[in-house]
Amino acid sequence: MIARPDHMKKAPVSRLGLLDAAGQEFVAAGFSGLLPVDAGVERHLRGVIDDTLSHPGSLARAHLAYSLMRSFEFDPDVARHLGVAIEYFHTASLLLDDLPCMDNATMRRGTTCPHIVHGEAAAILGALALITRAYNLLWSVFDGVSRDNRNKAAELVHQCLGVKGILNGQSYDLHFSESDRRKEDVLRVAQGKTVTLIRLTLLLPVHIHGAGPAVVELVERLAASWGLAYQILDDFKDLVMSDAETGKTTARDEHLDHPNLPRVMGVARAADVLAGQLEESRGVIAALYRLIPGSEVLDRLQSMLETEQGNVHARLRTCHANRAITFA
Repeated sequence: MIARPDHMKKAPVSRLGLLDAAGQEFVAAGFSGLLPVDAGVERHLRGVIDDTLSHPGSLARAHLAYSLMRSFEFDPDVARHLGVAIEYFHTASLLLDDLPCMDNATMRRGTTCPHIVHGEAAAILGALALITRAYNLLWSVFDGVSRDNRNKAAELVHQCLGVKGILNGQSYDLHFSESDRRKEDVLRVAQGKTVTLIRLTLLLPVHIHGAGPAVVELVERLAASWGLAYQILDDFKDLVMSDAETGKTTARDEHLDHPNLPRVMGVARAADVLAGQLEESRGVIAALYRLIPGSEVLDRLQSMLETEQGNVHARLRTCHANRAITFA
């Protein structure tokens, strides 16, 4: 069995700082090592899996889920299994999203997309491998959970990953040109593609723990605000930043006629919506501090998003000065 021992010993560490160095290394080692590949696996499929797990990205969702599980006093291995499962679901969606039939991207996480290196079929099979292993990891987490909490968690997974969640959002994204291209159409895609995975990340630990309705309501609000803020930031970066800066192919929304809130609403109004979402999430986090001990990771991600907001504002000022973008 090829278990990528080098990755396990020298796991890539995120620069986000959502966890301490030891926590980041522990989660990163899980991401790179919890999907071992047997020596008999076909070389193209093995190549996709190895390349994908060698470029973990920020692992923000894994860090969030892991930290919340630890806040609820779950065992570190159990917490890591949940975080990595969510990250595998997310990464699988990126493998599919980058395919020629979807976004036709060439770069992701600072490297060439696996479908270009190993073939489209291998990339699809690699995505399925990640999804299958993610469900396997979830089952291992659910094994020690009460039936009621397990049922709530399972229903959440279905809501977020099923036909009413990310799949529906992706389909609306691909067929955005058939819509009226209104703000509501853009937000519907964001709700389906981005908010659902943030919701899964934040609410799964809450349901597994069995937190009360007050916590669930606040976490739902946080997921909605963060998910929309994250998507608007991504829309801005696609509009005004380069491949090298973002680590992925940019300027795809206009080229493919995909939803982009700054393009639909205008830059100034979209920036106001972003500010409103981050203000909402900041208030929700303050309320959650009183209900979830050890939830400082929420404040750290909020600060990261606010830093991204500042970076976008700086770039917009430069573009405005150079008349490289029209402000509405």
